[in-house]
Amino acid sequence: MAKICMAGAGGVVETAEYIKKELLKKGAIPPELKDEVRHIQDGVGIDLIVFERYYMRNGSYASLTVAITGDEEAVYVDGIGAGGGGGLFNISWGSESDFADQLTEILEKRGFQALVQEEH
Repeated sequence: MAKICMAGAGGVVETAEYIKKELLKKGAIPPELKDEVRHIQDGVGIDLIVFERYYMRNGSYASLTVAITGDEEAVYVDGIGAGGGGGLFNISWGSESDFADQLTEILEKRGFQALVQEEH
């Protein structure tokens, strides 16, 4: 499993649309948008997006779940890459980390900064 936590300027909706646009064109085999849930109330919102990508190198799928929270000034993006293991020993070859790293690259281009996270 791979996790990222980042913060930046902007709104929840515009950040979600930017992530979808950029992520859906990344890689030789682009990811698939599986589902999305969005709630906005009194200027505060949350957008939850689930992507899935097939990795040929190990013949399996990895998912990336992205939670975008905030208001019209500050936005927090949390991403969790999971799955991606295949074969008898469930070896992922880092596919979930690659997926999360792509999200980090996209957000860094928009000026987002990584947040320090506590280990659970």
